Amino acid sequence: MHLNKNGWSLKEMLLLSGILVLFLLVAIYYIATLYNNFGEEVKATNYSLLEKRLEDKALIYLNDYYNDMLTSEEVTITRNVLRSYNLDVVLEDNKGNSCSGYVIANKTHGKVYTKSYIKCNGYMTEGYEEWRR
Repeated sequence: MHLNKNGWSLKEMLLLSGILVLFLLVAIYYIATLYNNFGEEVKATNYSLLEKRLEDKALIYLNDYYNDMLTSEEVTITRNVLRSYNLDVVLEDNKGNSCSGYVIANKTHGKVYTKSYIKCNGYMTEGYEEWRR
């Protein structure tokens, strides 16, 4: 590409404009991808935080009120049980929608195992069982 006294030719200008548009399209694609992935990551983090909060309250309940009776048989700890011991946790998603949840607990070889399950509008922990709540 050579500049002459008249500047760039139409052909050179179209070629450079095409390259610029191509770079802009690639940049827009990557920005949109990053934005979407960030939104999913925030959403997932929020639900895992809710699961963790529920599990923490269930562990307090187990340690303070139930631990000696816990065996290898699974026990379901519902939010109603937690409420009755003033241990309930607020389960709301990013949009303020209420979620349901419960915790499964058991004790094997002296170690307590817990797993929390929640169900929100648009999200459900894998393995969630409606009848347990």
